[in-house]
Amino acid sequence: MPTDSSTNSNDENRRENFRIDDLLATSVHKIENGVLPVGRIIPVALSESGRLGGGLKSHPSEIDPSFALMLLEANAKLDLLFDFYKLPRYNEEKDLKPSMTQLLLQINTKLDSLLDFHLIARQQDATRVGEVSLSASGIKLTSHEPLLAGDLVEVHILLSMDQPCWVVVGGSVARATPLPEGGNQVAIQFAATSPVIQDTIATYALRKQKEQLMSQRWLEP
Repeated sequence: MPTDSSTNSNDENRRENFRIDDLLATSVHKIENGVLPVGRIIPVALSESGRLGGGLKSHPSEIDPSFALMLLEANAKLDLLFDFYKLPRYNEEKDLKPSMTQLLLQINTKLDSLLDFHLIARQQDATRVGEVSLSASGIKLTSHEPLLAGDLVEVHILLSMDQPCWVVVGGSVARATPLPEGGNQVAIQFAATSPVIQDTIATYALRKQKEQLMSQRWLEP
């Protein structure tokens, strides 16, 4: 018969390994000196103003309705450009009431795709928005930095919590698969970090799954 401690351990393992597919702003940097960064959480309000997500509010009701309309219109115009250039679409969620953060992330990832299509160079360390598979123990994403299995990396992830925040963690590349369009699909195993960071990621993943299930129910006939 399992003890309370073994039951709690199993629950913690399931929570740590629970994985969610999402559209997130991330950046990955290779570590050259072999020293992993200290894991930390940086509230958006305290991050530098130039970073993606600086100053975003998490509740649509706090945003001027005219601004929300402008974002929806900009997103629709980008969709027209995607159709014109016949660009592949990412798996965009069909959310009937997207938050301002979701709209901005969708717009930014479409702009990334257009820049790539026209071969317009950008800063190598720029934050990118794209599809990721995230859990408290690791992340799978597309990286345009040349990475190989075994490389040590520093990962920045923007989570749209009640208080949006950047999560910074160190880890190692478990797998790197070249993509036909350039870059690599990279699986990164996070290094041991604080329970607070693990809990933040796990809580976000569970909440995001709940939101996705609710959106699917709205779309069901």
